[in-house]
Amino acid sequence: MKTMKHTSPLAKTLAVAGLAGVLMISASGLPSAHVHAETKTAASTDQVKVPTAAPQRVTSKTLQSKEKWLETDIKIPVFQGLADTKYQDQLNDIIESHASKDISKWEKEAAEAAANAEQNGYTMRPYQLTITYELASDGANDSLISLKVITEGMGMNNGDPRVDTYNFTNEAQAQRVTLEDLFGKNYKSIVDTAVKTAIAADQDHYFANEDGFQGIDAEQSFYVADGTAYIVFQKYSIAPGSTGTPEFAVKLPGTASEEKPVSAVLKTGDYYKNNNGKMMVPAARVLRQLQFDVKWNGKSKTAEISKGAVWSAVTLNKDAYAFGKMAPRSLGASPVMKDGHVYVPLAFLTDILQLQADQSQHGGITVTAAQ
Repeated sequence: MKTMKHTSPLAKTLAVAGLAGVLMISASGLPSAHVHAETKTAASTDQVKVPTAAPQRVTSKTLQSKEKWLETDIKIPVFQGLADTKYQDQLNDIIESHASKDISKWEKEAAEAAANAEQNGYTMRPYQLTITYELASDGANDSLISLKVITEGMGMNNGDPRVDTYNFTNEAQAQRVTLEDLFGKNYKSIVDTAVKTAIAADQDHYFANEDGFQGIDAEQSFYVADGTAYIVFQKYSIAPGSTGTPEFAVKLPGTASEEKPVSAVLKTGDYYKNNNGKMMVPAARVLRQLQFDVKWNGKSKTAEISKGAVWSAVTLNKDAYAFGKMAPRSLGASPVMKDGHVYVPLAFLTDILQLQADQSQHGGITVTAAQ
């Protein structure tokens, strides 16, 4: 597979348009967390704009295991209709080969655990292996294809997650794309600064000093969707397990004269729907990216939010959302603590703080100040 040079036509396109769907082969342990954003309906206050669906680039292929002690839910992507059919066939073979090796690995571990359980007289629960995928960008806008394959096995202990990311151009001779292609020769400094800034705003959820983030490497895992590069780190690599698999959004370069509003981007794994169908989002993570000041009072279990003349507060397990001196409003869901983060209904951002939320065709949500 060829490596794309920084002076290629695609690199120039990215520098001008700031749009890409880019992934390179790597493994960084992203747990599978597929949650679909809630769309605006007559009964919902979650104001999310949803675009039309993009053309399909892949079909699914289901793989199964014959090992009775291994339960599987495996759907791998199969590319079709790429301009470089040789590259297409090679990539499909690579993806299936990785999945087959994972199946063999987990079949062996499950069989050995079952034999050990029988020998020692304790109950054996089947192991689990899940493989799913997400097409981050389909090349419709700029010829770039971006794919993320998520593999997660579960045995006797905690899960063993991995993410493999693939990025290439859909051209007669497909080419790999790197962070340097996207950000130029100073890509490491640009990305390192963005990651350090994001960690500093949420330091309690990351390791510090020598155990913490030390900078990206040459084969750093990332993907790109909707004009943003997402820098992905393996679970436990720079943060405790409760943080999950950290992802850091870094906007791609746009035109020199274009000024884009400050925004916060949430991927599908960053939010979830509660039992009542309300979309719940991490308040501090979003609002700090939008330059709000968020202060947590552990005694009262309240988060105070401010930016200039704007002030609000939310309290755990209390469906009452205040804005300035106005009477608190109910939004049909109370703030909850999940994995060390306070989650609030999306409607708190759109209806109370009057922010704007836009959903991409891939499920990501971008929150900005209302236009």
